[in-house]
Amino acid sequence: MPVIPDNHFLTDYSQKLKDLIFPSHDTSHDRRDIVSISQIINPIDLLHFLEAMKPQNQVSFYCENQRKQEAVVAIGAIKSLQIENNSNGLEANYNRFQQCQNFVNQYQNKIHFEDDLDGKKIPYFFSSFNFLANSPNQCQAFPQAKIFIPRLQLLKRSSQYIVTINTFYQPNSPELNQLKKYLEQDFSHNITHYYQSLNNDSPSSSYTLEKTEYYSFTDKVNRSLRAIAAEKLTKIVVAHALEIKLENDFNIIQSLTNLRQNHPDCYIFCVGNENQEHFLGASPERLLSIQDRQLVTDALAGSAPRGKSEYDDQLLGENLLNSEKEKREHQVVSDFIFESLSTLGLSPKRASLQLLKLSNIQHLWTPIYAEIIEHQNPLEIIAQLHPTPAVAGIPIEAACAQIEAYENFDRSLYAAPIGWLDTKGNCEFIVGIRSALIQGNRARLYAGAGIVAGSKPEQELTEIELKFQALLQALV
Repeated sequence: MPVIPDNHFLTDYSQKLKDLIFPSHDTSHDRRDIVSISQIINPIDLLHFLEAMKPQNQVSFYCENQRKQEAVVAIGAIKSLQIENNSNGLEANYNRFQQCQNFVNQYQNKIHFEDDLDGKKIPYFFSSFNFLANSPNQCQAFPQAKIFIPRLQLLKRSSQYIVTINTFYQPNSPELNQLKKYLEQDFSHNITHYYQSLNNDSPSSSYTLEKTEYYSFTDKVNRSLRAIAAEKLTKIVVAHALEIKLENDFNIIQSLTNLRQNHPDCYIFCVGNENQEHFLGASPERLLSIQDRQLVTDALAGSAPRGKSEYDDQLLGENLLNSEKEKREHQVVSDFIFESLSTLGLSPKRASLQLLKLSNIQHLWTPIYAEIIEHQNPLEIIAQLHPTPAVAGIPIEAACAQIEAYENFDRSLYAAPIGWLDTKGNCEFIVGIRSALIQGNRARLYAGAGIVAGSKPEQELTEIELKFQALLQALV
């Protein structure tokens, strides 16, 4: 039986490690080269790792897909780029992705590796983008675009766990040798027990709804239907924000744990900034995945609830597959993605239309595949894909203009690309839906619905209420 270190040792272990990784006065910021130290470690819960190792004033990133047995955590930024655009339109949208790709190109050859680990040691670049390239809201939690190289990264792939520390290159540095010693110790064991020694009990807390009325959402649906009838739009996705306030602060780790338990078939994600604001959720939608030049993306649009019995569930699924309105909405998204990839010179292939059954909702789903041409990079493809009709509408520019006019809140990272990429062209980006923005004891929950000709406001209202309820169950 292993000996569990006492709390003093655990606190000392964690604090000394954090002091080395996140120095309070780092005078080496002008050094151009980064050294990356990686170590295979014993299995560890990535949420425990995030809670134990994240200082309060550091950025963070977490994303997990239990079905694929993949997860990643990033803490702190040794190098970063933050973009604030003041221009509108698709050109501004494209430029922010190009600037982030330039950041990758600038630093990809300035990272030196201490260990090989069979080529699996590559640190990731983590990135997030606001839904719109420009927003009138000057008090945004997150910039229009951000990309960073983390100071600390933990990657899980199947049963393998790799921790990576990125620091500035200093030959024969005693700090580097000390970091290596920490990693060679019983790292996972010590971090896990330090997490357990923290006070993670979350007191039960009731909540109040700051905005309980939904009439503004149905009003947006009606305005959208009038615009569609006037042939200004073919489709538009309208969103609603629900503000809630707790008696106590939200427990971010517990909320993510709940999301992970409640939605094992979704991407569970969390992006944190230096001000302790967190954007988190459970997204079913993959925007772009590339592995060894093989691209996969999802056309996901058209939805129905799950049935209370197997018979009811099957009936609801069949009705969804046979619904002309839902299939029309889905086809718009599928065609847009297919044509966007073709415009880039790729040769996409579509799988057959099928159902994606989640814990509380089911969607029409068409996976789309392509092989990457060598000179193309992930952010170039994302710039072409975002926003898709699944989160904006058709025509794209007209739909985004209407969204700005209809919605009285900032979407921030809602329905926008969130993910990672490496220097070999691999990436995983999701769409930040089924999500909430949290700071302290306040949260803004986001949900949206696609509106096309034939949409009924009361049915769309039922759909977003279902999405809000799933989020509330996890957060509170």
